[in-house]
Amino acid sequence: MGYTTRSRLFSRLGTGPSRSDSKVGPAPRFALVELGGALGDLGTLLPLVVALITVNHMAASGVFLTVGIAYVAAGFYFRLPIPVQPLKAVGAIAIASNLPGSVVSAAGPVLGLILLGLAASGLGDFAGRLFARPVVRGIQLGLGLLLAQTGLLLAARPQLVPAGAESVVRLGELGLPLGIPVAGAVGLVLWSRRHSQRLPAVLTVLGLGVAVSLAAGSLEGLASLRLGLVLPAIGLPSARDVGLAAALLVVPQLPLTLGNAVVSTQRTATDYFGHAAGRVTYRSLLTSMGVLNLMAGFIGGLPICHGSGGLTAHYRFGARTGGASLMIGSGLVALALFVDGNVVPLLALIPYPVLGGLLVITGLQHGLLARDVRGWKEVVIVGVVATTGFATGNLALGFALGLVAQGIFWLEARVGRVQATQGA
Repeated sequence: MGYTTRSRLFSRLGTGPSRSDSKVGPAPRFALVELGGALGDLGTLLPLVVALITVNHMAASGVFLTVGIAYVAAGFYFRLPIPVQPLKAVGAIAIASNLPGSVVSAAGPVLGLILLGLAASGLGDFAGRLFARPVVRGIQLGLGLLLAQTGLLLAARPQLVPAGAESVVRLGELGLPLGIPVAGAVGLVLWSRRHSQRLPAVLTVLGLGVAVSLAAGSLEGLASLRLGLVLPAIGLPSARDVGLAAALLVVPQLPLTLGNAVVSTQRTATDYFGHAAGRVTYRSLLTSMGVLNLMAGFIGGLPICHGSGGLTAHYRFGARTGGASLMIGSGLVALALFVDGNVVPLLALIPYPVLGGLLVITGLQHGLLARDVRGWKEVVIVGVVATTGFATGNLALGFALGLVAQGIFWLEARVGRVQATQGA
């Protein structure tokens, strides 16, 4: 599909790529709309980060410094709002298994070396060719459904704010979590202000959310905040931590990283930005994540990745340049270095329903990328990948079954061509 045809298609879908003919992204722009887009992925970032800090006792300074530096580096190099996110499989397994923070950090260098090896050898490009368009669209749709589901679960929590008391609203005899109507209000605000340049939708709902949070009693936690320079501890991970990280965290994470953080991110960037996404290649994404994960392991930081869902969040909420990445990255670095290593009370000002609303909208918008599939075979492949990934919560498994379906259709077509040739 040529660029002109693709531009018309995505223009009709409301997800049009940039019309810039440059293969390098535009100059950074620092405006409210970019800031709103920069904060659009908080629904993915904050819940996982806060859980790793509180449950796994990771140092907040190392966690936020890693993510902040990664955002700044991505903004300078890609010149587009390429997201930075915690590794989801790593985070989920670490939280469920209550692994020490040192083991979580040790996953960074292990994965980093693997990703750099793939980039240097060119195997990343080979792996990318395995992901045909229907398989990528299936990953995008499955991820969109998972994001929306996670958003609904956040909104339905009995606590309106992190560590807050349970809050319910009474409708006759029915008691509903207060987060449900708040999330509905968030969705309405996001939709009604989706085109606002003066006060972007994300900034509006974050401001309203902070007001709700303060009314619910989150002001008390701010008393524990203190300003002061805090540097992360620097050191090498132990051999034991590296071994545990490799076996328990890296192996299940690697297929998801290749599928969503590399291939799907590259193609989503092309969908949205066209030729301006020329620097967003398989090799550059692998190299970026490889270098940054190596760094994370030495400062007690969080293993990170890029991600197609995060790119949709930034884009759909207004980010169009690397300025968005530079703004959020600088803010996270400041939190890491100049708040006394305990930023959780500050993050608790953002209620769960606000984060949930952001995730639901992002998930629905991300799923729309799959609307350009054509023909029943493509629909079947997309359906297999998306439904498997959503039902199991494992996009890597969905990808594997999608490859199987893709192979079956390829063999069927191959046999049909051979029979037609012999019949002639």
